[in-house]
Amino acid sequence: MRHIAGQEPKQYFREFSALHDVSFDVRKGETVGIIGRNGAGKSTLLQVLCGTLTPTSGTIDINGRVAALLELGSGFNPEFSGRENIQMNASVLGLSNKEIDARFDDIVAFADIGDFLDQPVKTYSSGMYVRLAFAVVVHVDADILIVDEALSVGDMYFQAKCMAHMKRLMDAGVTVLFVSHDVGSVKALCSRAVYLDKGEVVAVGPTEDIVEAYYGTGVKSRQFVQPPHDDRPARHGVGFTEEEIAEHAVFSRRASFHRLQNGMADLLNVQLLRKSGTKAELIDFGEVVLLRVTFRANVDLPSIGLAYHIRDKNGFDLIYSDTGIERCHVINLRSGENIEMDWEFTVTLHEGAYSIAVMLSVPQDLSIGQVEVCDFAPLAVNLQVARGTSLPIYAAAYWTNTVTQRRFSN
Repeated sequence: MRHIAGQEPKQYFREFSALHDVSFDVRKGETVGIIGRNGAGKSTLLQVLCGTLTPTSGTIDINGRVAALLELGSGFNPEFSGRENIQMNASVLGLSNKEIDARFDDIVAFADIGDFLDQPVKTYSSGMYVRLAFAVVVHVDADILIVDEALSVGDMYFQAKCMAHMKRLMDAGVTVLFVSHDVGSVKALCSRAVYLDKGEVVAVGPTEDIVEAYYGTGVKSRQFVQPPHDDRPARHGVGFTEEEIAEHAVFSRRASFHRLQNGMADLLNVQLLRKSGTKAELIDFGEVVLLRVTFRANVDLPSIGLAYHIRDKNGFDLIYSDTGIERCHVINLRSGENIEMDWEFTVTLHEGAYSIAVMLSVPQDLSIGQVEVCDFAPLAVNLQVARGTSLPIYAAAYWTNTVTQRRFSN
């Protein structure tokens, strides 16, 4: 390119840094989720950790063998057969020929791609690519497993199979870095999480805290905030006793964790009660309880929705219901009107500690789940479930069954 003296050369590109001052530690045997919006730098970070990209500054300290499942088909030669790619990838990941031979049948069985094993991988579907790639990386006895969004293209059976295998690896002490937009999977798998936004670390900490911060940021970016009005009715107003007003204040303090409000309507109290009206803190399996939610409209609203989630100690959603599902819509609310709703249900959860999240929202387009969040309390109330006199259950929850038995003789 010619350069004329006295003139700056024209630049045909723009410098862009995908990551800025990213710093965090992952301990041996830990499972850490990495979450963030598209373009946050998640995939770039994983490629840097894997060594497929070199950072322009900073250092990375990794102790142990790393196996990674990144972009679809990364590391595969499309002209090679599945068999040849297994041998090549396993070799790149540090296995000897003897070790590859010893694991080969297990890899093929896990991938379950049938006669396509000896076909060029360029003929594979996206799901077959992932099956083969995942089968290789989980059978190389890695100390550190890095998994990007690639699993999302697999079918439901294979995703469940992968999750079960990853949990076995985690139980065996393998360190896992897991990127997913499915925060439910992150909650289910990860003890800690890293929240990235625009290439920077926003927060690092316990998974539930980080997921709520991520969710809250997304909601706030789309949220309409009701400006205060001088003529808005007092928050608790007429109709509540002094004792109830005091309980509302206790609830407000308890529910402050990552609470989101826009001023259009407020949760005043959430209580878990026995049918007698007494507070239910320790609940026996099979006991019937009431979830009582009290809220107020601060503006006129044609309709409002109420939803609750029961979550386990890791913040994973186990039970969900809302006014749409139950067909009990709350309509034509006037500013200052108070509503009390009771949700009666039988507690059929595994013994342990749980929390209940409650959300008020104005429906916008329910076909795509679009709502305007008025008040969301991730930790509205806690509950402890005891086994009581029941036999133990061997899953997270139980539901009522109708059992029919038939006998036949030859």
